[in-house]
Amino acid sequence: MKKYLTVKEVSHRYGIGVSTVWQWVKEGLLPTPRRFGQRCTRWDADVLDEHDNKTKSAA
Repeated sequence: MKKYLTVKEVSHRYGIGVSTVWQWVKEGLLPTPRRFGQRCTRWDADVLDEHDNKTKSAA
């Protein structure tokens, strides 16, 4: 079963604020989240893991 993270969980994962999460999405530094409704936005944990691995290997 897939695990989906809230914006608060993503902010804790990276040690940043909630507003910074949205700024990073806007700047392309984080993947775009999925919308499950008008007020439900989540990030797929597997997609974030892949993104982290790509970012680490590029550094």
